[in-house]
Amino acid sequence: MPALLNTFLFVEPMAHYLEFGSVVLHDIVSTNRKAGQIITELIRDDANPDRVKQELSRLTPIVFAGIGHGNETTYTVECTQKLFDTSSTDLNLLADKVCSLCSCLTAVELGPAIVDAGAVAYTGYKTEFWFYIGDEPGTSRAVNSPFLAEFQFVGSLLQGKTTGDARADQLRQYDEEINYWITGDGKDHGDAMELSRILEMNKSNSVFLGQSGVTPSPRLAIQISSFPLIFGLAYLTLGYLIKKTK
Repeated sequence: MPALLNTFLFVEPMAHYLEFGSVVLHDIVSTNRKAGQIITELIRDDANPDRVKQELSRLTPIVFAGIGHGNETTYTVECTQKLFDTSSTDLNLLADKVCSLCSCLTAVELGPAIVDAGAVAYTGYKTEFWFYIGDEPGTSRAVNSPFLAEFQFVGSLLQGKTTGDARADQLRQYDEEINYWITGDGKDHGDAMELSRILEMNKSNSVFLGQSGVTPSPRLAIQISSFPLIFGLAYLTLGYLIKKTK
């Protein structure tokens, strides 16, 4: 069955430091969602392989996005349970979809395999994805900053933009976050240089594959729906995390 426009599936695991990204993804979905969109978020224990695959089959969403630990061949979800790897026989579940994985290293082999399996676009990282854990999740610009840039891609897709425009927005958001720590209001933060550096590394290692002209949530569909109708990273590797020095 072809992927359905205006239908989104987000995976938001919370264990093993993934809550740092999942709380930001949840906020971005809440901020950017539009009337007429079907949005499912699998959070914490619901972000398990069986449930994710069940929802991919049931919803056939045009956008599948989430955070998880990973490596060159593998993407995992809650408690590092494997969802997909390059040898998975069910990669076809991602056919016709825009797939965005905030996860370390998947752009090396898994991302290309996802596109080869029929996905229309993929975003991910060819090395480790770095972030800051000096504050509690979701409590400061410092801990949110890498994820604000990363998840701008799906935020723009929710707004009705093409995959190419969403990618451009993502890269611009990276620049905005980098400048915030170098010359902006964040320049006096004790770890400002480290924060700008991890953002620069993430940006340089971010990968987009596939088609740039796909519009997962067409504006026309959103406008029609406005009429008065009823209607949760490196796999098992945590050494890359930046800790705040007191």
